[in-house]
Amino acid sequence: MTSTPQTWILELVQKMDKAVVADGDATRCQQVMEALSESIGEGSCVLDPALLRPVDSGYGRRLLHHDPAGAYSIVLMIWDSGQGTPLHDHSGMWCVEGVCQGRITVSNYDRLPNLDSGCDLFDFELKEVMEAGVGEAGRLIPPFDYHTIHNGGSELAATIHVYGGEVLKCNTFLPQEGGGYQLEVRQLCYND
Repeated sequence: MTSTPQTWILELVQKMDKAVVADGDATRCQQVMEALSESIGEGSCVLDPALLRPVDSGYGRRLLHHDPAGAYSIVLMIWDSGQGTPLHDHSGMWCVEGVCQGRITVSNYDRLPNLDSGCDLFDFELKEVMEAGVGEAGRLIPPFDYHTIHNGGSELAATIHVYGGEVLKCNTFLPQEGGGYQLEVRQLCYND
């Protein structure tokens, strides 16, 4: 039996309800990652085509579910060709991300000590670059959650993000001409 978009989201929510009750972020994220991979693996992600529309002004964010108790949220992100994020974190919140359509590149960074003790500039070191395709998922647990996401391909990509709450702002780090990164708190919103 083929699932409808509403049924698929309901089944995903039921899996997340069970996965997020684990003790500790590491165990919780592992369970969420396994449940998410199972839900999106081998092209089994069933979404309404209207949710997959790209956004001209940047990547799209669409809320699929917000847990009434505030334990987690599920957000669909749409990445048109060439779209991506600046270097950012999730303001202290864990996250599990999985690809349900297309391919993305995730670059993870370590934060280094500030460039100068009297300076507001941050410094980062690129640790790894991962290419992820349909069914692949990863986790970000603070304080190791500095990363970028980019769709370098020619096709649309879509990712599901499960956060340990609702992310309405994040810390972005913008490269400066003389070196280092300037912190900018960015307010986030949903499209549509």
